[in-house]
Amino acid sequence: MTQSELQDIASEKLDTSLTSTKDKYCTFDAHGDDYVIELKCRRAHYDTQLIEYKKFIANIDQANESGKEFLYIISTPRGEYVFNVSKLAANGYDFGWEDRRMPSNTDFAGTQHKDKRVGYISTSVSS
Repeated sequence: MTQSELQDIASEKLDTSLTSTKDKYCTFDAHGDDYVIELKCRRAHYDTQLIEYKKFIANIDQANESGKEFLYIISTPRGEYVFNVSKLAANGYDFGWEDRRMPSNTDFAGTQHKDKRVGYISTSVSS
């Protein structure tokens, strides 16, 4: 699935129009009247989904400043998952933040690694 296809599915599920961000340096991928959205297309399914702390903080801040909610929307071979990160954070969800040595790029190819602070969201809390 492509990010564009996932955005179309998200727009339908949320029953709202979503606009892609054109700025490659923006911390989120799309937005709507009520949401700041990060989209991820995964080729494998895991019962807990990884979220980078840097993106979490930037997008929570952006959502709060604009009076919106931060949604993290992921597709895996088992389906699409919508996580309302704003609500999870407000309700004290334990993301299990940890520092982890990970590949530098998204596709996990190559030999470059760096330390990243990451957390996890259980697919069971998807709306």
